[in-house]
Amino acid sequence: MVFEISITCPKCKGKGKIHKEKTTCPACYGVGKTSFSLSGKGVEGDICKKCKGTGKITTYEKCPVCNGKRTVFICKNCKSIMKAPSRSGLCPACEIQKKPIVYKLRPPIDSQLIRNGMVFIGRVDQIKNFGVFVKLAEDAKVLIRKEDMSDEYAWDLGEEVQVKIKNVSDSGKLYGKSVNIKDYSLLPIRGRVRAVQIKDITHERVGAFLSFKAQVVSILQTSGPTRFTFADATGSINGAAFIKAGERAFPEIVEDMVVECFGEVTEFRDSLQIEIQDIEALEEEETKKLLNEIEIALDKKATPAKLDFSVKSEILTKLKPDIIKAAKRIRKAIFTGQPIYIRHHADADGVVAGFSVQQALIQLMEEEGYDADTIRIRIKRLPNKPPFYDPIDVVKDLDFALADKERFGDKLPLIICLDFGSSLESILPYLQIKALGLEIIVVDHHFPDKKIREIVDLHINPYFVGGGYEISGGMLGYELARFIHPTIITDSMKHLPAIAGLMDRVEGDEIKEYIKLAKEKGYSEEDLKTIGIAVDYELYQLKFSEGTNLMKILFGVDTDIEWHKQMYKILGEEAKKLMDNTLKSVLPHVKQKTLENDVLLTQIDVELFSHRFTFPNPGKITGMVFDHFVENNEDKPVVTLGEGPDFLILRSKGLAINFPEVVKLMQEKIPEADVQGGGHEVVGSLKFYEGTREKVLNFFIKYLAKSSLAL
Repeated sequence: MVFEISITCPKCKGKGKIHKEKTTCPACYGVGKTSFSLSGKGVEGDICKKCKGTGKITTYEKCPVCNGKRTVFICKNCKSIMKAPSRSGLCPACEIQKKPIVYKLRPPIDSQLIRNGMVFIGRVDQIKNFGVFVKLAEDAKVLIRKEDMSDEYAWDLGEEVQVKIKNVSDSGKLYGKSVNIKDYSLLPIRGRVRAVQIKDITHERVGAFLSFKAQVVSILQTSGPTRFTFADATGSINGAAFIKAGERAFPEIVEDMVVECFGEVTEFRDSLQIEIQDIEALEEEETKKLLNEIEIALDKKATPAKLDFSVKSEILTKLKPDIIKAAKRIRKAIFTGQPIYIRHHADADGVVAGFSVQQALIQLMEEEGYDADTIRIRIKRLPNKPPFYDPIDVVKDLDFALADKERFGDKLPLIICLDFGSSLESILPYLQIKALGLEIIVVDHHFPDKKIREIVDLHINPYFVGGGYEISGGMLGYELARFIHPTIITDSMKHLPAIAGLMDRVEGDEIKEYIKLAKEKGYSEEDLKTIGIAVDYELYQLKFSEGTNLMKILFGVDTDIEWHKQMYKILGEEAKKLMDNTLKSVLPHVKQKTLENDVLLTQIDVELFSHRFTFPNPGKITGMVFDHFVENNEDKPVVTLGEGPDFLILRSKGLAINFPEVVKLMQEKIPEADVQGGGHEVVGSLKFYEGTREKVLNFFIKYLAKSSLAL
């Protein structure tokens, strides 16, 4: 019997022939045409059929390495090419030095491979009065009679032992005797199996046993089977291996390892998967070759489709290279089984960004064949209350990520920050993330600090390309989502950026264009604002929960349209009533005065004149007071300060200030207050020591009084 290890011939690349030389075509004498005439346009005539117009004939000869057979046999030990296959699978040089061979049956099991005289590894399966049954594989057991047992026999059930085949009966029953070879070479043998690429695994192959070579991109231990995700240069597929509930199958196989997988094609929840019977790690040389093929294919696959933005925008056009770069990195994370944490500001603008990216990723993963459980585990959307990466949140994120890595073997996640994260307050959390080697992508529209861009891997912000307050975080997130997965450009989602922009009060041509897109769906501007207010209200009640299914209903995405209409109108109207009642009750407590530069300053103590832990929150109340005075003073610059014991909220119009720069100035002039904060140029918030409240407030009001107007 011969054990063959064959590969495609490296000399002829599996063609069976090699190029010998090129000679002038005897039919056309090198012209490429058999009948021709000269004209002002050159040579005209019929293409030579023999050389097909090249003028040259290529001659070939039989490949001297494979002798025209297209494949060659290689030594299982030194991997050198052999002229002919051998019984042991070894070349003559290795044959001389070889140790005794002990075989191990691997799936698919072929009992025809078992011959007299062969020694196998097996496990004690049954102990009877007349002998011992040793299991070589699921359907292959050897009986060792008492007289064939060694003198030192003392086996236990499940113990790994060696058995030499003594006889194979006509009915296929196996008989053997116990042996104990100390120094041997272990040779796995398996039946013939069709080797394919992942792209060839289709629904037509369900029930077929096959093998493929791929990289293990993820491993997930469930309460039942161990779930693997494999990828090669042609695609990806999931597989499941089961030993017993909750027990890790193939513990020697880890993520990023390049393997050959053997199993049966099955269907799981309408998706193809492999019921894994065996996994075998590949040798170093083959691993390098396959990894190179995968990397080339992955780079091509991760590159986003060529796409235009939803609206015309000079700012978006300038940001396009970075948006494409971000989309490519995010797509690559999906294809390599890397978890993604989507952190976004917990307001209507931020949730549009986070929700859009989340839906794009879910669609992409579904197309890749991932099941709902894997998608839920891999993609986490995390609302962020403050407009920066809070140290408490980063500790939770890293703890969860490390726990998943330890428990399930997950890769550490890619962190995406949407509609927040451009201020210095996020530096420490970013440094913690980078200390563990994680990547960070920030997509934000708040005024950025240059130091942030130096720390994170990619920072997309309109301010970097000469923009300002024309584009919101939700608009950016929506456009990023479209590049992640083009089919996100669906009729059900194109109204989302208009909601984001209106709720964040952006100004520019872009928001007008987004509103036009929303109107094509039948939404009026008032409808969009009502949806936005309903979303803000629901986000306040959700606290730190993502509430994806509720957001689908409120946004009218992948849901019952009547649910959508009823829900956003009920919540929106209720939230408006709460806001109107709150405004009426706080207006008598608003202090007003005109500064020396003719700015109307309005102040409201949102700590004293609001209900704690109820909607609307202090930031919303400050905005409502500001809107009221802007509407009643259209031709006058207005500033509203929402004041708390240790914080300050700014809303302004008609004043040329840069709030993040004001924060830096306070840090320099009032170091004892430990001022921290950020935001946009004319909108933001800051915090300080409660004992320095009056000093900070007086400094800020004096600064406002000296600022120039921007009407």
